[in-house]
Amino acid sequence: MISKVAVDHPRSWTKYLGYVLWALREVPNEITGVPPWLMVYGRIPRGPLAVLEENWTGFHEMPLSLRQTTVEYLNELRQNLEIASSYATEHGNREQQRYISRYNLRAREKSFAVGEQVLILIPDSTSSKVFSRWLGPANVVEKRSPHILWSIME
Repeated sequence: MISKVAVDHPRSWTKYLGYVLWALREVPNEITGVPPWLMVYGRIPRGPLAVLEENWTGFHEMPLSLRQTTVEYLNELRQNLEIASSYATEHGNREQQRYISRYNLRAREKSFAVGEQVLILIPDSTSSKVFSRWLGPANVVEKRSPHILWSIME
């Protein structure tokens, strides 16, 4: 969003930065279903229009004394965070199942029998995990697990 604003308004993008950051904090996350603000502070964010409305209607006035003790506030905050966490976990699990069904749609279990020829992906001798190379073909000699092949080169 910030890069889009910078492209659309190259000379005055900093004027819009506060609004963009507020939108990023206020919009619910696709996976968790709750805004990041709620996950961090345990309450629903109030946007600039909500604050303006509360001032105009007189709904929210600054109290002379606090309505809660510190212990009550912390207990309420903990409860709100637990509720948000449970909701996010439930929603995250549901979204994870949706992702699994979408991305594993054409995935198939592969199985190799003893005697078949396969290619082996071997990590390179460097410490980097990025560099690997294929060796083969190799014959499958023994099958110890459905997901691990033990073979030797012929």
